Order: sequence, then C-alpha cells, then structure tokens
Amino acid sequence: MTVLNVFESLGIIYMVFLLSVRIDIRIIQKSGRLAIVIGVGSFVLSMIATILASSFVKGAIQLEENLGNSLKTVAALESTISIHVILALLSDLKLLNSELGRLAVSSSLISSAVNCFAVPFTGNSSGQAAQAPPPGRFKHAALLMFLSLTFIVVLIVFGLRPTMFWMMRKTPGGKSPKRGHLWFVNIMLLGCSLFAEITGLHGYFGAVILGINTPATPPMGASLVDKIESIIWAVFMPCFLINVGRRVNFFSVGLKTFLTVELIIVVATLVKFVAIIIPSLYYKLPFRDAVSLGLLLNCRGLYDVQIFSRAIQQQMITDESFAIMVASSVLKSAIIIPLVRVVYDSSRRYVAYRRHTIQHNGRNSELRILACINDPDNVATILNIIQTSNSPQSPIAVFFMNLEEYVGRYTPVVIQHRLDSLEPSSSKPSKIDPMINALRRYKHYQKGLKSVHCFTAVAPFASMHDDICLMAFEKCTALVILPFKRADSPQIRTVTKNVIKLAPCSVGILYYRGLFMDPKPIFSRQLTISVCVLFIGGPDDREALAYGARMVENHSIMLTIIRFIAMNHTTNDNLIEESCDLNMINGFRMTCINNSNVEYITRSIKDGAETAGVLNAIGDDFDLILVGRRHDRHSQVLLGLSEWSEIEELGVVGDILASSHFASRASIMVIQQQASIVEGMTGNSKYTYNNNRIP
Repeated sequence: MTVLNVFESLGIIYMVFLLSVRIDIRIIQKSGRLAIVIGVGSFVLSMIATILASSFVKGAIQLEENLGNSLKTVAALESTISIHVILALLSDLKLLNSELGRLAVSSSLISSAVNCFAVPFTGNSSGQAAQAPPPGRFKHAALLMFLSLTFIVVLIVFGLRPTMFWMMRKTPGGKSPKRGHLWFVNIMLLGCSLFAEITGLHGYFGAVILGINTPATPPMGASLVDKIESIIWAVFMPCFLINVGRRVNFFSVGLKTFLTVELIIVVATLVKFVAIIIPSLYYKLPFRDAVSLGLLLNCRGLYDVQIFSRAIQQQMITDESFAIMVASSVLKSAIIIPLVRVVYDSSRRYVAYRRHTIQHNGRNSELRILACINDPDNVATILNIIQTSNSPQSPIAVFFMNLEEYVGRYTPVVIQHRLDSLEPSSSKPSKIDPMINALRRYKHYQKGLKSVHCFTAVAPFASMHDDICLMAFEKCTALVILPFKRADSPQIRTVTKNVIKLAPCSVGILYYRGLFMDPKPIFSRQLTISVCVLFIGGPDDREALAYGARMVENHSIMLTIIRFIAMNHTTNDNLIEESCDLNMINGFRMTCINNSNVEYITRSIKDGAETAGVLNAIGDDFDLILVGRRHDRHSQVLLGLSEWSEIEELGVVGDILASSHFASRASIMVIQQQASIVEGMTGNSKYTYNNNRIP
C-alpha cells in the first residue's frame, strides 16, 4: 500500500503538471464578457445555492455529525469547474478549435482561477469544523497559507520560469533540451509540490503553478510532454485509479446519506447549468450551443476525483460522501459526452448559405483563395500555383495559412503575421520566417494581387480542419488549396479529408511535382505554361474548367481542354447535369473563340481501360492538369477504374494521374466544387458527394 500511495501521489503531481503545461494563461486577456460572466457566475451562484441547500438539509434532517459537518465541503467541491478536465474532454471530442471549445476553455480557466483560492479555505474551514479550533488559530493558519501561496507564485514566476527560458536559449534550434535540463525541471516540480505540501497547500498546487509558467513553446513544453506523458498514463495513473477504487465502498452507503449528498450534487449541477444557459442566450449564443456548453462545464474527470480523494484523506468528507461523489462523476461523464456529440455540430458555424465557387464567382470579380502550407517545401509550389492563377484582368486576394501541430499546448491559436514590415516577428529565428520572407517578396514584386495575408494555425491535427474551414468562411474564399503527397502522414491526410467533407467553398487538392516544385518563380524560367483540363462531366469538372478559364486570361498560359465522351452514349437519366455540362462547354468555347492559347479536343471512349491509356499518353505533355474529384459512378468512361483507386482524396482520375505506374512530370490539381443547395439537402445526386453541410 505504501508503494501504491507513492505512485499515486507522483501520478497526480505529474498529471496536473502536464495538463497545466498545455494551458495558455493569456487566454484570460482575450476572454470576452460572456466567458467572464459564465466563469464567475457559474461558480459563485452554484456555491451559494449548494451551501444554502446543505444548511437547510442539515437543519431539517437529523444527520450523523461527520456527514453534517462535511456537507459544506461537498457543496464547495461540487461547485468547481476544472480547466484540466475541460481541456482533456474537448481534446477527446475534437472541439478545441471550435467556437464552443474556445468559450469553454476561457470560462473554465476563469472559474478555476476563482475557485483555486476559495475552495482550499472553504475546504479547510469545513473540514476542521468537527474539531472546532479557536477562531484566532484558524485565521492565523489561513494567513500563513496565503503567504506560502504568494511565496511559491513569486518563486516560480521570477525564479524558475526565467531559468527554463535560459535552458531554451542554450538548446540548439530544432533539438530537444539536454537530459540534465529535463532532470532539473523534474526536480523543480517535485520541490514545488513538496513545498506546497508542507506549508498547508495541496501538493498538486505547486505543480499547477509551475506547469502554467512552463514555456509551452518548443523545445521545452513539447519535449516534456513527449518524454513524461507515456509513463505517467501507463504506470502512475493506474495506481491512482486503483487507490480510488479501493476507497469506494458502496455497501456502506445508507439511503439517507445517498439522498442527502445526491441532493447537493443535483443542486450544484442544475444551478451551474442554468447559470451557463441564461447568459449564453442573452449574448445571442445559439440554443444548441448554449446547452452543449452547459453540459460540457458540468462534466467531471480525473482531476476532480483526485480533489475528492484529497478531501477524504484529510477527513473533510466521509467515506460515504466520497463514494457517492465518485459514482456521480462517472455517471455524469457517461451521459454528458454522448449528449454533446449529438447536440453540438461544430461545422454549423461555417455553413455557407450561398455559392462560394470559381464558377459562380463572376468573370471579372475578385478571386479569393485560401492556400494551406503544411511543410516549408510547399511554399514555392503554392506560390507558383497562385502566380499561374493570377490574371491581369481580374483581381486576386490570397490568404496563406501555415498548418502547425503544437503538441506542447492544448489551447489552439491562430496567429496573423504582418507582411508590410521587414522587421522579424521575434528576435529568435523560427521555421516560419523563410515562408514569411518569401511571401513578402512575392507580394512586393507580383502585380495584380489585391491583397496577401499570412496566418499560422496552431492546433492538434484532429481538429485543424476547423481553423481552415472557419478562415475560408470568414474570408469568403472561393477555393481552398491543399498540397498533397503520397508520403504525407496519416494526420495530414485526415486534415485533408475533413476539409473536403466540410469546406464552405470549393477545394483543390494539389499533387505537386515537376516544374511546380522548383523554388524559382515559374514565369522566370519559361515563357509559357501548359495547362490541361480533363472534362468528363459533373459539377467538379465544371469547376475545373472555370479555374482553367480563369488561368487562360494570363497570356503565358496555354490551355487544352480534353473532353471524354462515351462511344455508346445514351441519354442520361440526369438531364440537368448534362445540360449544365453542355452549357458550360459551349459558353467557354464562345468566350475563347478568338483565343489562340486555347485548344479543344474531344475523345470518344469505349471503356475505362481506354481512358487510362489516354491519361498515360498525355502525362508528359502538360505542366499542370486540372480534373474534377467526383464523377458519375456509372459512367462508361470510368468503367472498372474505381476498383483500382487507392487514394480517396484524389478521386478516381486524380489517383490514376498521381500513380507511380504513370510516368508523368505534370502536377495534378483535383478540384471539388462546393455542393449545391439541392444536392446538400437531398443527397440524391448520382455523383459521389461527401455530405457537405450545405442547407
């Protein structure tokens, strides 16, 4: 039992430390009024209501002395909202980047900042009530506790935090900290926890303050998480759970005790829920979002259970109260998490109520593009594509978003970089600096660009698509460009799939190679760029043709349209789609009738094998090939090809063109048009749509 208790204590200390490292305390500065009202109001109102309820129950019902004295502690503990639990829950639900997630993090952080001072004193006063210490002695103990709290905060902020920044400066860029530095951080952690324990505070309190003040930026925060997290959750935390289970004894719980404690828990839950719902609705938060927020902030986790465990060790609550509180926490989490999954849909906030496509953008209107960059090598390729898309007759606005996973912090951020200043963003060079410098030069020398903006999205890959889709929605972009390589990690491919599914505009998947991978500007190396549009039919191919028509306005572009027609073509059941295809082709040909840079070719196709042969033959004739992602599943032109498709993101034709079996130097742009209103509502289209969230 002694070894188990030691491992349990270490597990708690390291768990709260690792969770605290991921907390960005600056989020309080960015919190709006709603987060402040919810954070303060939910704790204060719940505390008042539960303490009044406990006093009423204690006076109305004859209870055991220990149970009656512990009711105020139960009320105080059930009124809290833990930032650590909310962060872990949002990460599991993949809602960190959502508007609801950011509001929940801000509110819980403010609530934790309030209750971290109130609960220890409330708990000590309640726990010591049975012993009835002299009032002067309790005030003396509270004063010493406050002084020790002040001392440990000052020591960490002005002593240990600068030491960790010094360690980071001594670490070469891109490398992990020295082993001695990591050992010293561990000594800091254990020393702060020991000092907090012997001065009357909880031992984990020092770990929380040290974790919040630990630099989350690499290499410190990320390295600590990578090197410590596995052993904590694999070895130490199971010991904590075993000890919690060992202390829970349901057979000792009487009916009166159960009803009394459960009444306090229900009152705390309902008051917190109402205190969250009312201000949320007052500040015009949608009802479903307000309900989801109320459910989330009522959820319980391991951090709460370890507080309950600490309370029973100090005899602030009874064994029966502890068992009921732990069981209620498990039950609430089991009910709330599925409910939130059902009630809240993060993609609703960037639902587009009108068409944001290149085809519907207008011939001479501004084209707005969001280009995502997940690797420094993508910069040159993306700039070449943007330069190819830049028409002298029509303005273009480009928003670059650097995608970066930040394993050292849970709270996601979107950073905007200034391109109008030649000063570096920070005194210490970072890996984003070369990209920013390239964009500055491009903006300065490129003509015809209306605006260029650069952002960095720092978030877990599991929810990074939220930042991309929200940026596309807020900036009203017509196209999101995502670079793609077969060697991309599964996490990057998950981001791509999520954007394809949920984007509020058209999406272009760029499989880059050949000419477009050269870091030199594309038009500085040759006079003309050969672009090909493969047209089989459907909205995605119409979008690809619209993009090609936009490109050919640049006189350095040679555009070839290859239209595939089934040899034994019969009247299609979907006459609307055939009519749209024909109108698009005829309209484009009439517009470019006198343009010598445009060539139109028709190919009669017997089956999918003949289509594959044509695709293989044209691979080396073009620098860029545009093709739609989705096509008619029953098209004779693609008959049999879908069985050989490997990469879902590229579609059938795009996968063939990007295959290693097809020798080609051409880059591939696979385009998916934003789903139309009818298709999004009915889902009855014969084209393979991905259930985009279009009303």
